[in-house]
Amino acid sequence: MEIGNLNQRIAVLENHVKKDAIGNHKARWEEVFSLWASVTVGNTVGSAIEDTGAGVTKEIQKIEVIIRQTPQTKRMGSTVYRIRFDGIEYDIKGVVPNYKTQDYMKLICESRRAGAKDDIY
Repeated sequence: MEIGNLNQRIAVLENHVKKDAIGNHKARWEEVFSLWASVTVGNTVGSAIEDTGAGVTKEIQKIEVIIRQTPQTKRMGSTVYRIRFDGIEYDIKGVVPNYKTQDYMKLICESRRAGAKDDIY
């Protein structure tokens, strides 16, 4: 991949637990860094679908994000990190590192927009 193809800016968010003034623990997503990426709509069947479960319709958008593989991005996992692209937050569903050349890695991401509530805010 040519470096010029990394033409979209994404923000990487990390889950942190903070205490408020009276000692309650609150989970928050905070931006830890941003980087350039190549973002495409997932090439699998059903990359943009609507799902109805428990009477709530959810719009699900899947994207594939290619980023440079660095020590900082190698730590990224699906349970602690998510990304923000074009004002929408995406859960990381999979991380595919390139072990052969060690230069780029792919993130498989999914957003839940309309009608979907998030567990952690």
